[in-house]
Amino acid sequence: MVLCVYLPVSFSILFFLITLYINSFVQVWADRNVPYWLPTLPDIGHNLLPYCTYFQINNYYISIAFILVIIRYIFQRDIRLIVFRRWFFLQAVMYVMRTISIYVTSLSVPLPSCNTTAVGSPSIEAFYIMFFMHTTCGDVLFSGHTITLTLCALAWTTYSKGEEHYPIRWLWYRLRDSTGDPLSFYITTLLVWMFTIIGYLFIIATRFHYTVDVFLGFLLANLTWQIYHYYIKNLAERRSIIITRFFLWFEDYEKLQQQLVHMKKPYNVTRSNDMITTVENKKRKLSKKSDESTQKKKKVHFSFDQSENEIPKKMDFDTLSSSLKSRASEKLAQVAVAKRQARDKTDPTILSNVKLIKKQLKSKQKQMEHKKKKKHINIVQDKENTTFRQRLKERQKLRRGVLYDMADKSKKIWEILRRDETTNEVRVKLCGELMKLIEGNVKFLSMAHDTTRVLECLIQFGNEQQKHYIFEQVQKDLPTMSKSLYAHHVVIKFLNYGTDNQKSLIKKSLHGHVCKLARHSIGCRVLEYCYNDLCNSAERFQLVQEFYGREYAILKTTDVKNIEELLATKAATGQRANVLEYMQENLMACIQKDLLSTSIVHRAMHEYIRNADEKGRTELVDAVKEKLIKMVHSRDGARVAIFCLWYGTNKDRKALIKSLKSFVVKIAKEEQGYPILWTIFDIVDDTKLVSKIILQELMSNFDDIINDSHGKKVLMYLIAPRNTKHLQYDLVQLMKTSDALNTSKKDPEIRQRELFEYCKSYFLEYFTSNTLATLKDGFQGFMMTEMIERLSPEDNLSSFYTSISTLLDNATVEPQAETNLIENQITHNVLRHLIIADGKRQKKQKHNQTLVSTLLSTISPDTLRTWILCNRGCFIFVMMLEHGQSDECKQIRSLLVPSAMDTLKRQSFAGAKVLVEKLLSSS
Repeated sequence: MVLCVYLPVSFSILFFLITLYINSFVQVWADRNVPYWLPTLPDIGHNLLPYCTYFQINNYYISIAFILVIIRYIFQRDIRLIVFRRWFFLQAVMYVMRTISIYVTSLSVPLPSCNTTAVGSPSIEAFYIMFFMHTTCGDVLFSGHTITLTLCALAWTTYSKGEEHYPIRWLWYRLRDSTGDPLSFYITTLLVWMFTIIGYLFIIATRFHYTVDVFLGFLLANLTWQIYHYYIKNLAERRSIIITRFFLWFEDYEKLQQQLVHMKKPYNVTRSNDMITTVENKKRKLSKKSDESTQKKKKVHFSFDQSENEIPKKMDFDTLSSSLKSRASEKLAQVAVAKRQARDKTDPTILSNVKLIKKQLKSKQKQMEHKKKKKHINIVQDKENTTFRQRLKERQKLRRGVLYDMADKSKKIWEILRRDETTNEVRVKLCGELMKLIEGNVKFLSMAHDTTRVLECLIQFGNEQQKHYIFEQVQKDLPTMSKSLYAHHVVIKFLNYGTDNQKSLIKKSLHGHVCKLARHSIGCRVLEYCYNDLCNSAERFQLVQEFYGREYAILKTTDVKNIEELLATKAATGQRANVLEYMQENLMACIQKDLLSTSIVHRAMHEYIRNADEKGRTELVDAVKEKLIKMVHSRDGARVAIFCLWYGTNKDRKALIKSLKSFVVKIAKEEQGYPILWTIFDIVDDTKLVSKIILQELMSNFDDIINDSHGKKVLMYLIAPRNTKHLQYDLVQLMKTSDALNTSKKDPEIRQRELFEYCKSYFLEYFTSNTLATLKDGFQGFMMTEMIERLSPEDNLSSFYTSISTLLDNATVEPQAETNLIENQITHNVLRHLIIADGKRQKKQKHNQTLVSTLLSTISPDTLRTWILCNRGCFIFVMMLEHGQSDECKQIRSLLVPSAMDTLKRQSFAGAKVLVEKLLSSS
């Protein structure tokens, strides 16, 4: 039975905590989607009230109000459960309304300088917000603080009628109003609402909310309170089965208890024993019209029996016997004495709490008075007659105090010092003046957005003594500064312009903080610069060791040189799984925060996916598959992408390829990124998807890619995959690793042919329209020869061969001439390989259109005879005789024999001799 009494209260508290968490979660969401770029809305309350920087006063205020309500009712057994369950329930209802409002509508922030501290995961940050540890900036529309203050005030005033109020209880028996109620109730009500209104003003003054937010919060809380109590009063007349049954249980109507009414109006507290129908109420009112005036002055008593709820009649002492009169007099005297003692007795608990609260308020007030003004104090009220810069200047004066003049002078010197036209002599003098100004204030200057540039400039142009002084001032705070939005630039400047000793100390200061910096959006910049640009191989391994376990943050190992050796030693002690688990934990944190651009994270991820088991690889691939575009610029990052393609499922590969959309050209041009496209061509069976997303983007930028040093390798892989004559041997061997995985079902030859069929028309079109550039570019020329070998006999090459013949027809063999293509070494090699490739294609299946026949039919005989005047021209004829058809060879002999034989015999170069032998032997 006792537990059943507390169930409604427990339900209310649970409902309250759930809605409070949801409200806090949506606050974080609203804060991250708030339109910070919009200007602050005009607000009369903000203009009338001075800006208060101590915004935590709002949290203290509602905490005090809530504590006072608890103290007020916790010892009143008859109504405390009613008050608490209704207060928590209505507060939860208001949080539901507030959650919906801040989710559907986002307004501009009331305070432009508001800096949110809820920067982590929303699900975790919600708990910090619940306990006032973090703040957000975008939860406006109506104020949650106003709701709490209003409900506390209503709870205090609604249920306190007829009760003694301890702060001014001496008025209890001395002052009464016309109805007989003590004036202490009205005075306490006045004080409560004055306290609440002051809280409203603090909310507006701290720019926590707009004035309309406070007004709406008060209005909605008051209306919800009144509607709820009116609903409970007439609950018996309600027809909704579910809702009525819920509130019958919630208000505990079935378990009637004899309790007193503590309220301003009878319906404000609906007790468990006043469940009377409307008909019975009307009968009772009709029967008591004569006693209506006396009922107003009496307390209403409730009991199980309805007849006992009537007002007791006044006792007539004249009708009593003498013995009864004496007993009644004694009883009345005892009651009077007990009341007097109870009135004079003070409650030490309440008094001590009140004193403690007063002390806290006084201490907070003193702190507010003595504390320096913070950023963006709206001290300039006359916005119409002042510019933004003037207001900003006034705010900086208040924020920086005595340091404002120093910062202002240092910025003026910096403005001259940073100019390119400033001479070295002037810079030395200015650096000396700056050192005198900033002495003792280096840390302050490093934390501000404008003055940190002064320090950066001084580090760049100052002498070693000046750099040494600045470094000594910030050396202890280097890890903290590395995570500061402005101060981290000072650390990077030291890494650029500091001495070798200073750079070494900065590297050592990062030890023990690598994982934290890698997970920090600012700190990862310092870590990346140090790891990628300054550290050697041994120092890099010392930094990356902190991903292997907590012990390596304190003590670095020098016994091993890579992760494989370390895991081998750990496997002997059974700690291999612990190392991989710790690596996964840190890497997942970086992935969740989307901090994947640093090389050290790429290396750690590559080492993990290379050595993890199947489950670990699957989890990593699933987490990072759509974010790999941020990693393709580094060697380790590109290898991670390749491993994800190898070990991922078809679904993972599809998601990965889709994430590369619109970045394919960039990847193809990356020095470390283009092997990712090779891997896609090698293992993805869905060639339609690859053609639609990858090849379509490549072919639409064909000219740009084929002229890029790395992009042309992607195109070569489409024509001649894994051909070590044109592609890097190490990368080709890496691609062959996937053959042993058996993760693809389609035959590799079929897959390659389908991809080549999609893009061969683009190759032919480019080579036909850019014949001269292709012949002069060795790689493109070999690409052209490989393409000819792969083309089928049905493919028409007549236009391509004609373009080559036309170009050679206009060429000359004059030395040093730009049009001397025959003697050009690159063009000569390309032509030789083209003739060889065409001959191989002819052997597979004969066709009418060949390169040799096109050359002989298009180029004039006189131009062809001029080729024998140069060495490489003779070798072109040799290639034509060796790889041409029989009728083509006859045509060449008829062209050169006997008219050109004398000329060939007179030439001294080797090509002429070989050509003469070929002509004589063939004849």
